[in-house]
Amino acid sequence: MSSQWLQLAVDAAREAGNVILGFYHRDLPVERKDDGSPLTLADRAAHQIIAARLEATGVPVVSEEGGSLHLDARRYWLVDPLDGTKDFLAGNDEFTVNIALVEAQKPVLGVVYAPALDELYAGEPGKTSWYAKAGARTECIADGQAPCLRVAVSRFHDHPDVEVFAQANGVCLRVPMGSALKYGRLALGDVDVFPRLVGSSEWDTAAGQAVLEAAGGRVLDWSTGESLRYGKEKRRNPRLLALRAPYRFADFKLKQYGPELL
Repeated sequence: MSSQWLQLAVDAAREAGNVILGFYHRDLPVERKDDGSPLTLADRAAHQIIAARLEATGVPVVSEEGGSLHLDARRYWLVDPLDGTKDFLAGNDEFTVNIALVEAQKPVLGVVYAPALDELYAGEPGKTSWYAKAGARTECIADGQAPCLRVAVSRFHDHPDVEVFAQANGVCLRVPMGSALKYGRLALGDVDVFPRLVGSSEWDTAAGQAVLEAAGGRVLDWSTGESLRYGKEKRRNPRLLALRAPYRFADFKLKQYGPELL
Protein backbone atom coordinates (compact mmCIF):
# COMPACT_ATOMS: atom_id res chain seq x y z
CA MET A 1 0.00 0.00 0.00
CA SER A 2 1.22 3.48 -0.86
CA SER A 3 0.22 5.20 2.36
CA GLN A 4 2.03 4.68 5.65
CA TRP A 5 -1.09 5.86 7.45
CA LEU A 6 -3.26 3.42 5.56
CA GLN A 7 -0.96 0.65 6.75
CA LEU A 8 -1.24 2.00 10.28
CA ALA A 9 -5.04 1.88 10.03
CA VAL A 10 -4.92 -1.67 8.67
CA ASP A 11 -2.67 -2.79 11.53
CA ALA A 12 -4.90 -1.11 14.12
CA ALA A 13 -8.03 -2.67 12.62
CA ARG A 14 -6.49 -6.14 12.62
CA GLU A 15 -5.28 -5.78 16.22
CA ALA A 16 -8.69 -4.58 17.37
CA GLY A 17 -10.38 -7.37 15.40
CA ASN A 18 -8.29 -10.00 17.12
CA VAL A 19 -9.26 -8.60 20.52
CA ILE A 20 -12.94 -8.54 19.51
CA LEU A 21 -12.73 -12.23 18.56
CA GLY A 22 -11.51 -12.97 22.08
CA PHE A 23 -14.95 -11.84 23.31
CA TYR A 24 -16.95 -13.45 20.49
CA HIS A 25 -19.50 -16.15 21.38
CA ARG A 26 -19.10 -15.33 25.06
CA ASP A 27 -21.91 -14.38 27.42
CA LEU A 28 -21.14 -10.68 27.84
CA PRO A 29 -22.96 -8.02 29.84
CA VAL A 30 -24.69 -5.58 27.50
CA GLU A 31 -25.18 -1.92 28.31
CA ARG A 32 -27.60 0.35 26.45
CA LYS A 33 -26.62 3.77 25.16
CA ASP A 34 -28.98 6.73 25.14
CA ASP A 35 -30.17 5.80 21.65
CA GLY A 36 -30.89 2.22 22.72
CA SER A 37 -27.98 0.66 20.82
CA PRO A 38 -25.94 -2.03 22.62
CA LEU A 39 -22.46 -1.59 24.08
CA THR A 40 -20.18 -4.44 25.18
CA LEU A 41 -16.70 -5.00 26.59
CA ALA A 42 -15.60 -5.82 23.03
CA ASP A 43 -16.59 -2.32 21.86
CA ARG A 44 -14.63 -0.71 24.67
CA ALA A 45 -11.53 -2.88 24.24
CA ALA A 46 -11.40 -2.27 20.49
CA HIS A 47 -11.74 1.48 21.05
CA GLN A 48 -8.83 1.54 23.48
CA ILE A 49 -6.52 -0.31 21.09
CA ILE A 50 -7.39 1.80 18.06
CA ALA A 51 -7.22 5.10 19.94
CA ALA A 52 -3.78 4.25 21.34
CA ARG A 53 -2.48 3.37 17.86
CA LEU A 54 -3.91 6.40 16.07
CA GLU A 55 -3.22 9.05 18.71
CA ALA A 56 0.49 8.49 18.05
CA THR A 57 -0.01 10.35 14.73
CA GLY A 58 -0.95 13.56 16.57
CA VAL A 59 -4.26 13.65 14.67
CA PRO A 60 -7.49 13.82 16.73
CA VAL A 61 -9.46 10.60 17.02
CA VAL A 62 -13.25 10.72 16.78
CA SER A 63 -14.64 7.38 17.90
CA GLU A 64 -18.15 6.14 18.57
CA GLU A 65 -16.89 5.18 22.01
CA GLY A 66 -14.80 8.33 22.48
CA GLY A 67 -15.51 11.52 24.35
CA SER A 68 -15.23 14.28 21.71
CA LEU A 69 -16.75 14.86 18.28
CA HIS A 70 -13.99 17.36 17.26
CA LEU A 71 -16.42 19.14 14.93
CA ASP A 72 -13.94 22.00 14.41
CA ALA A 73 -11.09 19.72 13.24
CA ARG A 74 -10.06 19.87 9.58
CA ARG A 75 -8.29 16.49 9.71
CA TYR A 76 -9.13 13.65 12.07
CA TRP A 77 -9.49 9.91 12.38
CA LEU A 78 -13.10 8.71 12.35
CA VAL A 79 -13.60 5.32 13.97
CA ASP A 80 -16.26 2.77 14.77
CA PRO A 81 -14.39 0.21 16.89
CA LEU A 82 -17.13 -2.41 16.49
CA ASP A 83 -19.69 -1.65 13.81
CA GLY A 84 -22.60 -4.04 13.99
CA THR A 85 -22.68 -4.84 17.69
CA LYS A 86 -26.09 -6.44 17.12
CA ASP A 87 -24.50 -8.73 14.53
CA PHE A 88 -21.70 -9.48 17.02
CA LEU A 89 -24.25 -10.43 19.69
CA ALA A 90 -26.30 -12.46 17.20
CA GLY A 91 -23.19 -14.44 16.23
CA ASN A 92 -23.66 -13.99 12.47
CA ASP A 93 -20.00 -12.92 11.80
CA GLU A 94 -21.04 -9.73 9.96
CA PHE A 95 -19.49 -7.10 12.23
CA THR A 96 -16.60 -4.85 11.30
CA VAL A 97 -13.91 -2.50 12.54
CA ASN A 98 -14.11 0.83 10.68
CA ILE A 99 -11.23 3.33 10.52
CA ALA A 100 -11.15 6.38 8.24
CA LEU A 101 -9.02 9.49 7.91
CA VAL A 102 -11.08 12.58 7.06
CA GLU A 103 -9.62 15.76 5.57
CA ALA A 104 -11.65 18.82 4.58
CA GLN A 105 -14.93 16.94 5.08
CA LYS A 106 -13.92 13.99 2.87
CA PRO A 107 -12.68 10.50 3.78
CA VAL A 108 -9.22 10.21 2.20
CA LEU A 109 -8.48 6.67 3.34
CA GLY A 110 -10.47 3.90 4.94
CA VAL A 111 -10.26 0.40 6.32
CA VAL A 112 -13.16 -1.97 6.92
CA TYR A 113 -12.16 -5.23 8.59
CA ALA A 114 -14.54 -8.13 9.33
CA PRO A 115 -12.47 -10.25 11.73
CA ALA A 116 -14.83 -13.23 11.99
CA LEU A 117 -14.83 -13.54 8.19
CA ASP A 118 -11.20 -12.50 7.74
CA GLU A 119 -12.29 -9.96 5.13
CA LEU A 120 -10.23 -6.80 4.84
CA TYR A 121 -11.11 -3.83 2.63
CA ALA A 122 -8.81 -0.80 2.42
CA GLY A 123 -8.58 2.12 0.05
CA GLU A 124 -7.59 5.68 -0.75
CA PRO A 125 -9.96 7.45 -3.16
CA GLY A 126 -8.18 8.57 -6.31
CA LYS A 127 -5.57 5.83 -5.94
CA THR A 128 -5.53 2.14 -6.75
CA SER A 129 -4.44 0.98 -3.31
CA TRP A 130 -7.55 -0.90 -2.29
CA TYR A 131 -7.87 -4.62 -1.86
CA ALA A 132 -10.11 -7.24 -0.34
CA LYS A 133 -10.19 -10.81 0.77
CA ALA A 134 -13.67 -12.26 0.63
CA GLY A 135 -15.72 -15.37 -0.03
CA ALA A 136 -17.74 -16.39 -3.07
CA ARG A 137 -19.59 -13.73 -4.98
CA THR A 138 -23.35 -13.59 -5.36
CA GLU A 139 -24.53 -14.14 -8.92
CA CYS A 140 -27.95 -13.04 -10.11
CA ILE A 141 -29.28 -13.69 -13.62
CA ALA A 142 -32.79 -12.53 -14.49
CA ASP A 143 -34.58 -14.91 -16.87
CA GLY A 144 -31.22 -16.37 -17.86
CA GLN A 145 -30.25 -13.11 -19.60
CA ALA A 146 -28.73 -9.85 -18.34
CA PRO A 147 -27.73 -9.48 -14.68
CA CYS A 148 -30.40 -7.81 -12.57
CA LEU A 149 -30.12 -5.36 -9.73
CA ARG A 150 -28.87 -6.76 -6.40
CA VAL A 151 -29.57 -4.62 -3.35
CA ALA A 152 -27.90 -4.91 0.05
CA VAL A 153 -30.37 -4.61 2.92
CA SER A 154 -29.68 -4.18 6.62
CA ARG A 155 -30.35 -7.06 8.97
CA PHE A 156 -31.36 -4.89 11.92
CA HIS A 157 -31.98 -1.39 10.51
CA ASP A 158 -34.32 -1.90 7.58
CA HIS A 159 -37.01 0.57 6.50
CA PRO A 160 -40.38 -0.19 4.85
CA ASP A 161 -39.51 2.07 1.92
CA VAL A 162 -36.69 -0.25 0.88
CA GLU A 163 -39.49 -2.22 -0.78
CA VAL A 164 -40.63 0.98 -2.54
CA PHE A 165 -37.08 1.39 -3.84
CA ALA A 166 -36.95 -2.27 -4.92
CA GLN A 167 -40.19 -2.08 -6.89
CA ALA A 168 -39.29 1.23 -8.55
CA ASN A 169 -35.88 -0.01 -9.66
CA GLY A 170 -36.50 -3.59 -10.70
CA VAL A 171 -34.55 -5.21 -7.89
CA CYS A 172 -34.51 -8.99 -8.24
CA LEU A 173 -32.35 -9.94 -5.28
CA ARG A 174 -32.17 -8.62 -1.73
CA VAL A 175 -29.00 -9.57 0.12
CA PRO A 176 -29.21 -9.15 3.93
CA MET A 177 -25.92 -7.94 5.31
CA GLY A 178 -24.62 -6.40 8.52
CA SER A 179 -22.47 -3.38 9.33
CA ALA A 180 -20.08 -1.65 6.90
CA LEU A 181 -19.48 -4.99 5.24
CA LYS A 182 -21.98 -3.72 2.66
CA TYR A 183 -19.51 -1.15 1.33
CA GLY A 184 -16.78 -3.74 0.87
CA ARG A 185 -19.14 -6.05 -0.97
CA LEU A 186 -20.25 -3.14 -3.16
CA ALA A 187 -16.60 -2.45 -3.97
CA LEU A 188 -16.16 -6.10 -4.96
CA GLY A 189 -19.29 -6.03 -7.12
CA ASP A 190 -21.07 -8.68 -5.06
CA VAL A 191 -24.04 -6.30 -4.75
CA ASP A 192 -24.98 -3.23 -6.79
CA VAL A 193 -26.65 -0.71 -4.49
CA PHE A 194 -27.42 -0.02 -0.85
CA PRO A 195 -30.22 2.42 0.09
CA ARG A 196 -29.87 3.63 3.69
CA LEU A 197 -33.18 5.20 4.69
CA VAL A 198 -32.79 5.21 8.48
CA GLY A 199 -30.41 7.14 10.69
CA SER A 200 -26.67 6.56 10.77
CA SER A 201 -23.62 8.25 12.22
CA GLU A 202 -20.57 9.43 10.31
CA TRP A 203 -18.36 6.70 11.80
CA ASP A 204 -20.74 4.13 10.28
CA THR A 205 -20.01 5.31 6.74
CA ALA A 206 -16.63 7.08 6.40
CA ALA A 207 -14.35 4.04 6.09
CA GLY A 208 -16.77 2.27 3.77
CA GLN A 209 -17.08 5.39 1.63
CA ALA A 210 -13.29 5.58 1.19
CA VAL A 211 -13.12 1.90 0.24
CA LEU A 212 -16.01 2.16 -2.20
CA GLU A 213 -14.77 5.39 -3.82
CA ALA A 214 -11.33 3.84 -4.27
CA ALA A 215 -13.07 1.13 -6.30
CA GLY A 216 -14.98 3.66 -8.41
CA GLY A 217 -18.26 3.60 -6.45
CA ARG A 218 -20.04 6.38 -4.56
CA VAL A 219 -21.77 7.10 -1.25
CA LEU A 220 -24.29 9.86 -1.94
CA ASP A 221 -26.70 12.12 -0.13
CA TRP A 222 -30.13 10.79 -1.12
CA SER A 223 -31.61 14.27 -1.61
CA THR A 224 -28.80 15.98 -3.52
CA GLY A 225 -26.88 13.18 -5.25
CA GLU A 226 -23.65 14.72 -3.94
CA SER A 227 -20.91 12.76 -2.19
CA LEU A 228 -21.50 12.45 1.53
CA ARG A 229 -19.61 15.10 3.53
CA TYR A 230 -18.38 14.93 7.11
CA GLY A 231 -18.44 17.24 10.13
CA LYS A 232 -22.23 17.53 10.24
CA GLU A 233 -24.25 18.38 13.35
CA LYS A 234 -23.86 15.65 16.01
CA ARG A 235 -22.05 13.66 13.28
CA ARG A 236 -25.35 12.41 11.92
CA ASN A 237 -26.05 11.50 8.29
CA PRO A 238 -29.04 12.09 6.01
CA ARG A 239 -30.55 9.31 3.92
CA LEU A 240 -27.90 7.73 1.72
CA LEU A 241 -27.50 5.85 -1.52
CA ALA A 242 -24.33 3.79 -1.94
CA LEU A 243 -23.63 2.30 -5.35
CA ARG A 244 -20.87 0.43 -7.11
CA ALA A 245 -19.25 1.37 -10.39
CA PRO A 246 -20.43 1.88 -13.06
CA TYR A 247 -23.84 2.84 -11.63
CA ARG A 248 -24.74 6.52 -11.31
CA PHE A 249 -27.20 8.47 -9.20
CA ALA A 250 -29.32 9.17 -12.28
CA ASP A 251 -29.75 5.42 -12.90
CA PHE A 252 -32.14 5.08 -9.95
CA LYS A 253 -35.71 6.19 -9.29
CA LEU A 254 -35.84 7.59 -5.77
CA LYS A 255 -38.74 8.52 -3.53
CA GLN A 256 -38.43 12.14 -2.42
CA TYR A 257 -37.89 12.97 1.24
CA GLY A 258 -36.76 16.00 3.19
CA PRO A 259 -33.00 16.71 3.43
CA GLU A 260 -32.88 16.35 7.24
CA LEU A 261 -30.21 14.58 9.26
CA LEU A 262 -31.59 11.42 10.84
